[in-house]
Amino acid sequence: MQGDREEALRFLSVVRYDPNAGRITELGLGTQSLPWAGTDIQDEKILGTAHLATGRSDHLGGEIGPASFRDRRNAVHNDVLYTPVKTPEIDLARVTLSRDGEEIVVVEHYRPSAAVARLL
Repeated sequence: MQGDREEALRFLSVVRYDPNAGRITELGLGTQSLPWAGTDIQDEKILGTAHLATGRSDHLGGEIGPASFRDRRNAVHNDVLYTPVKTPEIDLARVTLSRDGEEIVVVEHYRPSAAVARLL
């Protein structure tokens, strides 16, 4: 297991004091065939990746802005990118889309499904 335990504990401490700091405000799936850039803001758009963010959402059209926090210093937007390159210990086992009673697999193990590959 990788990661910075102290950083995680600091984040949890902030969330206990200021719950909106830990509120999930964005969930994204990469949809583009792009090469790895090595920067999260670019790589979160790569097909087969996923990302989520906690904290502020007002800059994305959401309702959670600085006034939603007990301490304005906690009014941040924290993106976490999940990729086989950055987070090999976490498997994105399956992402499905349900529509009109039909379930379509979109991503399995960080790879686009055959249904998605046909759309490319």
